[in-house]
Amino acid sequence: MISSSLNQLARQEKTRREILHKSDLVPPLPDLVSRLLQLLGNQETEPRDLEALLQNDQVLVAKMLAMVNSPFYGLNRTVGTIKEAVMVLGFRGVRSLVLATGTARFLQRDFGAYGHEPRGLWRHAVCVAAGARQLALRCGMARDDAEQVFVSGLLHDIGKLLLVAYVQADPGQIGAPSVVEHERATVGLDHAEAGALVAAKWNLTDEIQEVIRAHHDDDPAAGASMAVAVVRLADAAAHAAGIGYLEGRAPAEDARSVDLALVGLDERDWEGVRIELQATMEEAVAALGDLGS
Repeated sequence: MISSSLNQLARQEKTRREILHKSDLVPPLPDLVSRLLQLLGNQETEPRDLEALLQNDQVLVAKMLAMVNSPFYGLNRTVGTIKEAVMVLGFRGVRSLVLATGTARFLQRDFGAYGHEPRGLWRHAVCVAAGARQLALRCGMARDDAEQVFVSGLLHDIGKLLLVAYVQADPGQIGAPSVVEHERATVGLDHAEAGALVAAKWNLTDEIQEVIRAHHDDDPAAGASMAVAVVRLADAAAHAAGIGYLEGRAPAEDARSVDLALVGLDERDWEGVRIELQATMEEAVAALGDLGS
């Protein structure tokens, strides 16, 4: 028995080192997306700089404009150019569009081992992103900060991209609600830690990396922040809605009291807010769920 446990720990540690040190396991962002993100992070960038770069990829432009003109954004005008999108959404809002269009294909792979329906991880990610943005604004966060929360919500489960092959090879009892525990037992790390590695490889902000890393913290009170709380609550609401999951496979996760306290809600308030968030999530999936197809 002791020998078996030691062998399992050795396999876990070997797999963990493989994932942590083999950076080629992390797929690179498309070159154009990386260059766009660099521009958007430069305070001296002008809208014309974005347009000059984007003129080389009209497909990406079309997808971005389709997103911004969808009912999900609820604008009272039609946006026809990237310059207009910057004027309406700001650079952080455009960054959300860029990352959504640039990462959709990674999140639309086969994640059936996690209980997701075809393209279900993408739909779940859209739900959490949309819900997190709405909750952030409801809690009084600045619009730029809410856009960063949107990105964190969109990519909160990106670590599954690195772990899915290992989970498929040893599916065990990965059903709800023990996905993270199963990952740790099988692989030696969970998708939250793996996701932070992906975000770092993509040069996303430290804040985004931290939200991804912390969204399954065992001790939810440790280092909790407003952004982490918002994404965890949106994730709980998305799981309750079940969008993107096969029937009966969505994790059953209740909202954590520490997160509710951070955003100024109690459990009675949360029920009504959760229903509002789920309505927004359904609108977002209707508008963005087929992105990248």
